[in-house]
Amino acid sequence: MSLRWKIFSLYLIILIISLALTGLYLYRYIERSYLDNVRVNNLMQANMVSNFVSRFVGTTSSYLIEPTIMEYAKQINSRILFTNINGRVLVDSASSKEFEGKVIKDYSDIKEALNGKGSTSIHDINGVGWAMYTAVPVIAKNNVVGAILISSSIDNIIDLLNSIKYRMIYTFTGIGFLVSLLSLLVASYITNPLKRLTEATNILSQGKLDYKVEVKSNDEIGKLANAFNKMSFSLMKIDEERKRFVSDASHELKTPLASVKALIESLINSKNQDIKFYKEILKDVDGELNRMTRLVNDLLELARMDKIKAVKVRKSEISEIILDVIESLLPLAKTKEINLEFKGENNVFAEVDPDRFYRMVYNIVENGIKYTHDGGNVIVGLEEDENNIYLTIADNGMGISEETLPKIFDRFTRGDTARSKKSGGFGLGLAIAKEIIDIHEGKVTVESKVGEGTVFRITLPKKKKD
Repeated sequence: MSLRWKIFSLYLIILIISLALTGLYLYRYIERSYLDNVRVNNLMQANMVSNFVSRFVGTTSSYLIEPTIMEYAKQINSRILFTNINGRVLVDSASSKEFEGKVIKDYSDIKEALNGKGSTSIHDINGVGWAMYTAVPVIAKNNVVGAILISSSIDNIIDLLNSIKYRMIYTFTGIGFLVSLLSLLVASYITNPLKRLTEATNILSQGKLDYKVEVKSNDEIGKLANAFNKMSFSLMKIDEERKRFVSDASHELKTPLASVKALIESLINSKNQDIKFYKEILKDVDGELNRMTRLVNDLLELARMDKIKAVKVRKSEISEIILDVIESLLPLAKTKEINLEFKGENNVFAEVDPDRFYRMVYNIVENGIKYTHDGGNVIVGLEEDENNIYLTIADNGMGISEETLPKIFDRFTRGDTARSKKSGGFGLGLAIAKEIIDIHEGKVTVESKVGEGTVFRITLPKKKKD
């Protein structure tokens, strides 16, 4: 069953239950109001007869009881019975007099009256119609001496109630039909955008990532459509980055492979018997293989970083890790006569993954050395406050252009392509460093001017949030 029909069915069930309960309540209220008015009126009339009879019971004027009851019965168009304390009918206002002399103390209303209580009841008399019995006690000298029973027709009231009942049924049925139609329209109105979203999802799943859903509202459906469009845009960007990444990675792998193939072919086709020649060629092959190994390792590291949701940190001495990095890169710096030194606070501690923190500092410092002219400077600074550590890596190298600066943390991005290839870079070192900073919940900013140098400013929390 579609969502539209589910919503419609739910509305319809709620509507039917609501209308049924409302109609039942209203009908019961009207019925009770009408019948209560009749009960009150009949009890008042029965008490009037009872009061009159009680004044003449057991007196010389008792002969007035029957004609008075007969006359009053004609006035109210009802049948009146008068019984003694034993429930024997002494007066029956009906012309047939069929109840006179009969004992009717087993009648529930008469029984209540003889016990001193007034009561009413409604009966559907076969062949006669609906009637209301009203019985009250006759009290003389503080003693119950008999009972008065009035039987009045309520056919007109029952007919009126039936008419009201059927009118309510017809009215509520009409309302139900109209509301059902509106419910179907509302269900369609609600589900049509969802239907479009479903169609859009199917189109998106077929690879058309630039597909967008038209948004016409600001409600939850509109927000869902906006979220879909944002997701579509994000997927398109991710797909573009994936394609570019595959293309760049393929290109980077193809270059050393082509070099290795060319070198090996030169060996195969060479007639040179000099062992030094072979060693020279094999040395170049080894260099290209090392280059490929570094690229594959960097790609594997990025793949691992993409899967990491959280790192296992421990309290580590940051200054000691930085000194280890400097010690490792000092030989590289010396080959270019670059001054590489640490100018920062000692005994600085923070909760980090020491291996990845080392890799992050190593990549940025190595990048600084690669892009600094011979005889330049690469300075690593470290400061702290109560909550954070502040790492600064500055060089006075060639700098980064304004066009390239926003993209330096993108994979396979280089500031100087020719120089990077010469030094063996792939444009992955800074991407890895940025991933490590992100998983440590840190921030990094870069300032650079072409020909003057570059400054990396990194802020990391001393204690990682849980």
